[in-house]
This record gives sequence, C-alpha cells and structure tokens, in this order.
Amino acid sequence: MSESALPISPELLEILRDPYAIQQSQEQGGDPGRLELVHNSWLVSPETGYKYPIRDGIPVMLIEEGRRWRETAVSDLPVPPPAPPAAVPMSAGGSDIVIAASPKTLITILAAVLTTLTLIILWRKLNQA
Repeated sequence: MSESALPISPELLEILRDPYAIQQSQEQGGDPGRLELVHNSWLVSPETGYKYPIRDGIPVMLIEEGRRWRETAVSDLPVPPPAPPAAVPMSAGGSDIVIAASPKTLITILAAVLTTLTLIILWRKLNQA
C-alpha cells in the first residue's frame, strides 16, 4: 500500500498512542499504547484490545470509543467505521455545536438538569416563607 493511500500519515501513526494504555501505565516506563493500523480504517492497541476508528481521515482517540469496540474481533470491525452514537445539536452564542453522547449519558444529563431545577424551585419557596 502506498503512503498516499494511508488514511493518516506514518508520522502521525508513529506518535499516536492508546490513551487508555497510557492512563493505566502512568508509573511504568517504556513506550506503552502503540497502535497498529488495521483495515486502513482502525487503530488497534494490542495491549488493551481497544480499537479506535478513523472517520474521514481523523482518528477518534476517545477512551469511550475504544472501549465500545474492545470485544469486537479485528476481523469483524466494520469498514468504514460507522458514525458515532446519537448527536445532540445545541446552539451556543450564535454558533452551532454538536455533542455526541450515548443514550445513557443523555439520561444522566437530563437527570442532573431536573435535579438542579427542583433544587432551585425549593430554594425559592424557602426564601419566600
């Protein structure tokens, strides 16, 4: 395979590391977290088994994403990698941003917002008395 056909440059592949392996080996020396390019679409850590997709030429180096594919055999990894889970568009100060989150994360955020609103309402009622 020619260098121009690679989804990321060999230089980038050389410096990228599995963030989970790095996190787990803070006290160890050596060179933990080296990654292998698989199917020209995935970065796989032989150490942890975490698999990071390359979407539109951009390696998605989020621990949550690597963990999501950990139990998937290398031969079963989809090519090209699928889109991330649910994305929630938000408007902030005139510019649109997108937050990618799993349904479980969205439920947790919603619960936190509802709890905060409940506390605000209770605080206001107590201060009116």
